Amino acid sequence: MTDICKFKFQEKIGKKAIEKQIARAIETAEYTFGPAKVRLHASYLATDDKVAIVTSSEVGEYIAQIFIGIMTRKLGEDKFTVERIRRGEEP
Repeated sequence: MTDICKFKFQEKIGKKAIEKQIARAIETAEYTFGPAKVRLHASYLATDDKVAIVTSSEVGEYIAQIFIGIMTRKLGEDKFTVERIRRGEEP
């Protein structure tokens, strides 16, 4: 099963700006889990106004939580939505 957190921003922020904040979240995860474990489990896809972070592992879940905190502080809670998508649960 693959779990994904899908972020959608009301305004285009730019892929480069989004990836900068994801990099901060990944770096924070390295302090907790170590670089090797993060390298194995960290996975995301970003565009100018959307991000998908794979949250199937504790590392991915942690990265998504940190990213939410960073973006909430930077933009505000009402500037983006987060949707959890669980793959593999369909009959």
